[in-house]
Amino acid sequence: MKLFDKIFNSNKTTQTVDLTTITRTEVLEGFSIPGMIHNIHYHFTDLQVYSDGLINCWGMVDLSMFQDKLNKGWVVPSIPDGEAISIYNLGNWNIEQGEWQHTKETLYDYVYSLIKQLNPTLENLQNYNGSDSKKVGNVNVAKHSTSTALPYHYDDPNSFFRKRINGEKFHFFYRNDDNKTYLAELSIYKSGYIEITNLPKKKIHKLEDLDALAQNGTLTTDLKIGETVLIVNLGSFKVVSGSGIDIKFKLNELVDKFNELNGSENSIAKCARIFEVYKQNPTKKLRDDLKAAYEAVPEHRRIFVGTMDTKDYEVRQVIYGDIVKKEWEEDYGYEYPYDDMPKPIDE
Repeated sequence: MKLFDKIFNSNKTTQTVDLTTITRTEVLEGFSIPGMIHNIHYHFTDLQVYSDGLINCWGMVDLSMFQDKLNKGWVVPSIPDGEAISIYNLGNWNIEQGEWQHTKETLYDYVYSLIKQLNPTLENLQNYNGSDSKKVGNVNVAKHSTSTALPYHYDDPNSFFRKRINGEKFHFFYRNDDNKTYLAELSIYKSGYIEITNLPKKKIHKLEDLDALAQNGTLTTDLKIGETVLIVNLGSFKVVSGSGIDIKFKLNELVDKFNELNGSENSIAKCARIFEVYKQNPTKKLRDDLKAAYEAVPEHRRIFVGTMDTKDYEVRQVIYGDIVKKEWEEDYGYEYPYDDMPKPIDE
């Protein structure tokens, strides 16, 4: 017995030591599917469905909580006629003659089927037990942060050692060769490879193809009155009125993202950086540099060069002068609050 205890030392306590702390990152497969959020207005969004049973619907939830979001009308399967659909970074349109594919029940079943497709045995599904937050100290934080869902393709699908390449995705309308208009998803990669999905069959292009597609109206942001739009696995509607971002600005946004994927500073970050340098050392040259950087930002993205409060007002005041103050006071009806921008010291 003494020999046994000596060998296995079953009663010995573990020595207290400072161990190295580690983490592990795991990639979870998922699907991005078209969906609707009803938050005052009806917002088109990508519902992100993951193999561990989590769904991102403007916040991560488990299956039980997703069903609750459906029952409470946060996630909706349809938009009533006469209402408007808002599509972030694309536009807003009033609709009629909506034909929708799902009820609350069938949309839940569809999401469940996607999880089962990703995870056939439904092993290790997340269970939030009714709460999507946890206590860290005295603060409630999300159990899982809202993820940025990145599209991917393989560099060589037939290779045993194929490499997954991540890109970025955007929404456009695509007038397909079946004479139907789809709300499509366009994914761009650092090689200039383009995939257009949420169509009956995906389209493959190169970045340099897009100008021609825009010119002939195949790829567009501008819908015609009376045009019917299809959203795969969700439904369709007819356009009554509304407008979208100029296609030229969207194509510029794609080029900006392509440059960023290839290691360049994106136009918003560049403008914000030069603005900070200007504030520390206001000169005519830096003001000219700021003007060039600001005007290189796609027009619909320029409000993001400042904070949520200042938007691009401070930058525009430096570049264009007091006309910006007048615009503010006409738009908001009270005195311009950011009138502390320095003028060039060498002017």
